[in-house]
Amino acid sequence: MERCAVCGNAAREGGCARCNGEVARADLLSPLRRRGPAELLVGLALALRGAALTLSRPRLLALVIAPLVLNVLVFALLVWLVIAEREAFRPELAAEWVYGLDWLRLLLQEAAVYGAVLLGILAAAGGTVLGSAVVAAPFLEWLSEAVESVVLGRRDETPITLEYVWSVWIAPVFQAAGVALLQACAALLFLVLSLTGVLAPLVFLGGAWLTAVTLCDVVVARKCYPISARFRLVNRSLLLHLGLALPFAVLPFLLPLGVAGATLAYLRERGLRAGA
Repeated sequence: MERCAVCGNAAREGGCARCNGEVARADLLSPLRRRGPAELLVGLALALRGAALTLSRPRLLALVIAPLVLNVLVFALLVWLVIAEREAFRPELAAEWVYGLDWLRLLLQEAAVYGAVLLGILAAAGGTVLGSAVVAAPFLEWLSEAVESVVLGRRDETPITLEYVWSVWIAPVFQAAGVALLQACAALLFLVLSLTGVLAPLVFLGGAWLTAVTLCDVVVARKCYPISARFRLVNRSLLLHLGLALPFAVLPFLLPLGVAGATLAYLRERGLRAGA
């Protein structure tokens, strides 16, 4: 697929309908030349710049808050279901015990109920975390598109067709589910490796790389990149993306604030390659 050198959208005859080959806010993408090992700091600067941009614009901030609120509601609903059905976990013990031990029977029953509720709440938390990427996917896609519009100085006027709705709004949700599964498997692998102690620093770098892949995926999913290309985009400018992902690898609950920085990094890389 031939892509626009500026925004990466599918190119059409007569120029790119998304950006027309122009960037209105090049200052948001600076520095517009590679800095060697200092690209790590450039990535960190882009992450902070993107977070500041998100927090300063109510529309962008709303797209960060909305999925967080939905995930909290999902978790609250799951916890309510666990508590409401707690009696289903009560074990059926013998109606009569040896004289004087009825208190032990009641204690064991209550302990089983509360233990099951605790496990249910932990399962609800785990399920919410794993499903959060799917819940947040459409909002973060819109957030990335809105940040891109700020940089390009024009809204996306691509005609909304069935193909567009599928590739931009629906397909990324399924892709986010696949990426979430990959994250869970990789996180488990990193956890096992961290137990060795010697590999702990490499595990942290692996977590940062996985965070970078997640952020990159949000930016390029609506541009119909194949899954393998998303890993190549990160590895091609690894130091930049590690710097970008570093704050959110340490504070993963702030990951939605990294989408703007990832969008800026993607557009910067497009510009650098076009000018090479």
